[in-house]
Amino acid sequence: MMRAGTGTQIINPPLGVSLGGYFYERPCSGICDDLLAKSVVLDDGSTKVSITVCDLQAVEAEEVRRAREIAHRATGISPDSIMISATHTHTGPQVRRGRAVPVSEEYLSKLPEMIASSIIKAHDNLQPATLRLGEEYEDRIAFNRRYRMKDGSVRFNPPKQDPNILGPDGPIDPQVNVLRIDGEDGMPTAILANYALHPDVLGGCEASADFPGEMARIVSDIYESKPLVVFMQGACGNINHRDVSKPDSQTGRNEVERIARVLAGKVLAASELSQPMDGTLGVRKSILKIPYHPLTESLREKAAAVRSNPTADSFDKAQAKAIENYSLDGKLADVEVQAIRIAGTAVVGIPGELFVEYGISIKEWSPFRQTFVVELANNTFGYIPTQDAFCPGTYETMPIVSAMLEPSAGVIIANAAGELLKTLA
Repeated sequence: MMRAGTGTQIINPPLGVSLGGYFYERPCSGICDDLLAKSVVLDDGSTKVSITVCDLQAVEAEEVRRAREIAHRATGISPDSIMISATHTHTGPQVRRGRAVPVSEEYLSKLPEMIASSIIKAHDNLQPATLRLGEEYEDRIAFNRRYRMKDGSVRFNPPKQDPNILGPDGPIDPQVNVLRIDGEDGMPTAILANYALHPDVLGGCEASADFPGEMARIVSDIYESKPLVVFMQGACGNINHRDVSKPDSQTGRNEVERIARVLAGKVLAASELSQPMDGTLGVRKSILKIPYHPLTESLREKAAAVRSNPTADSFDKAQAKAIENYSLDGKLADVEVQAIRIAGTAVVGIPGELFVEYGISIKEWSPFRQTFVVELANNTFGYIPTQDAFCPGTYETMPIVSAMLEPSAGVIIANAAGELLKTLA
């Protein structure tokens, strides 16, 4: 018999803590809506797994390790069977060390216990459950943010209605995956929704879960049972909500609510049309040894040029500082790729902002009919672009400050994910 439990924990930052997401400081001035760590624990009688998603930009390896240890001691769930990811909201506290915006070490010291608390609550709430799988299709709110221009270049977020835009330089992933968990009364206790779209809509200096939080509230309020709705971020490294054919800015609360309502409609449809599935749980993971991006002479020259330019922008200054302080040249990163089988479907966790092309590829080659590709899981190594993207370049491929790993990292990671899925099927 399958059992499932849910748990949440508020993870708001104190006022004054710097928000992450940009290359300049934004002290948190208030809480627009609560940031949460949301956990679902599943138990098939022989295996337990936990899936946690935090309303944060990322969760680094040290906080993941400590949260896993705390949860393991309290619940017995193997650390290898715990997946911790982030929605990637750009209005949460800075949680990535070594960036242009400083972290609050006091906040980070408390974060693992808060994350573990949601897992422990979910484990303590285990009840008989039925798993259901559904999917929908939404291609009107997500856009590839890299554009091919008439001069042959590729630009990141070009000006809206720029007449020099030829078209997007890549696809989107319109699939909306939904895992619904019903209690014994047939009503949902949890709905996990997986879609690829950058949550960088609200802006400002107040902490917020952005559209994933609003979508979750809309869907939960539809049901009398008030299920826990969890947004699992897909491969959105090069995907955002910005429609360059429209002149409006597409920022602020109204836009958050518009996107949330559209996505909520699709999640609800997938939930209502979902089909029961039987099966057991399984977990596999690989620790890949991938070289960090090399520190080249051209990068050193670029940093020196920025330092001598009094009009350099905040991003160039951040990259110059990262290059000057870089200590990972020639070293190997421990890159964890995790896969969890949940009855007839599977969840793959990737530790970075994965380009959508790799997410689509993992799904296409997966032996499962539906595969949840979840980025920013268990750590972050910045952007993981396609190898082709490094040739024209753009923001996501800027070495060290954006792309921490060597250009072939995405291929290695996607292949490893495919192998894990094959062993689980």
